[in-house]
Amino acid sequence: MTEKEFIRKLYIENHDTLARLARNLGKSRMDAEDLVQDTFVIAMHKCHELMKHKNPRGFLVVTLHNLIKNNNRLHANQSSVSLEDLGDLAAPERAEPLSHVLPSRLPAGDREILTWKYEKEMDYKEISKTLGISEAACRVKVSRILKKYRRLMDK
Repeated sequence: MTEKEFIRKLYIENHDTLARLARNLGKSRMDAEDLVQDTFVIAMHKCHELMKHKNPRGFLVVTLHNLIKNNNRLHANQSSVSLEDLGDLAAPERAEPLSHVLPSRLPAGDREILTWKYEKEMDYKEISKTLGISEAACRVKVSRILKKYRRLMDK
């Protein structure tokens, strides 16, 4: 059996099961399909080894499981801001200053930091120097302010 035939047979026999497994582990249909496809890409790259493997299906399941764990870790470590929030904060054609648009319940210091970041387009390094804190602390501070902003906007 050629490598191409081997991969084709593996794909036909295991695709649906792997996709179902990925969806059962909390992935959307699209994400599950992407992860299954990535699993088969890895299988193609390791086809020579896989043909000698005593349990090719087990290899596929473990590979998919590892891809899902890596994907979950990646998304857990990324902070996200909705596009709507970014549009509200970063619109360059705004007729009024950002400080007038931010919720009044947002503390003045937080409003000032968001103004520096999105209206004056200061980077984290500049803001951290102004505040007298480390750049990492500045990133955390801005992230927390944005979370507070989102909570206030949801009310």
